[in-house]
Amino acid sequence: MQCMKQNVVLVGAGNLATSLAIALHNAGVPVSQVYSRTIESARSLAKVIGAEPINSVEHILTNACIYIVALPDDVIPQIIFKLPQVSGIIAHTSGSTPVSVFEGIDAKGYGVFYPFQTFSRNRVIPFNNIPICLEANNVETFKQLEHLAGNLSSIVVPMDSEKRKWLHLSGVFACNFTNHMLALAYRLTTEHQISFDVVKPLVEETVRKAFEGNPAHFQTGPAIRNDKQIMERHAQMLSAIGLTDLYKELSLSIQNLAKELKG
Repeated sequence: MQCMKQNVVLVGAGNLATSLAIALHNAGVPVSQVYSRTIESARSLAKVIGAEPINSVEHILTNACIYIVALPDDVIPQIIFKLPQVSGIIAHTSGSTPVSVFEGIDAKGYGVFYPFQTFSRNRVIPFNNIPICLEANNVETFKQLEHLAGNLSSIVVPMDSEKRKWLHLSGVFACNFTNHMLALAYRLTTEHQISFDVVKPLVEETVRKAFEGNPAHFQTGPAIRNDKQIMERHAQMLSAIGLTDLYKELSLSIQNLAKELKG
């Protein structure tokens, strides 16, 4: 039976948990408790949203509607089987942990509530355009998670564990690796007394074009042109800071993908 008014117990107080807690609070969804191993972290977040801070799973309420486990992947299996028997459903927020991690747990239902976004503790972002990927062990549990997600975002996506792990991997390339490339560009410019601001319009145009279709179709630069003279010069310039191999691997990847597209 679906909860008449959803309330949430949040297990975690890290980057994702912080943004999620504030989004739930702003959407009028009560967060009854915030759990963290350190009571200071629990108190810090709970104070913002008017929740009860706790640092022991033994103190978790058993009558909440939804329990959201927003913890690192390696901690999820450890914590979920320490939870008390609850009357609500339990969901984790991981992209790479399968829903099967809950098998054997004593709960009304279980699932996955995965916001596909990068989160930082001191940068709270609105949830309205964040895709939230859902999976559940039964229809009723899915409906409850879908209702909760709909209170936060206009983009709610049913997705099983197999697809979700590939989405998570794509995020590593689209977000984590991209940010690392920007960090290297920042290093190259600032170490040679060039303002990083000069690079920003280039990055903005690159992203705009990439969103118009297959990004591979908009590839530019010496690798796609196979400009060997420029590529060799770049490799030599990077040798002092140990980035020659990375440059060559990325250039080769660009060329190989172009060959695949040509068939």
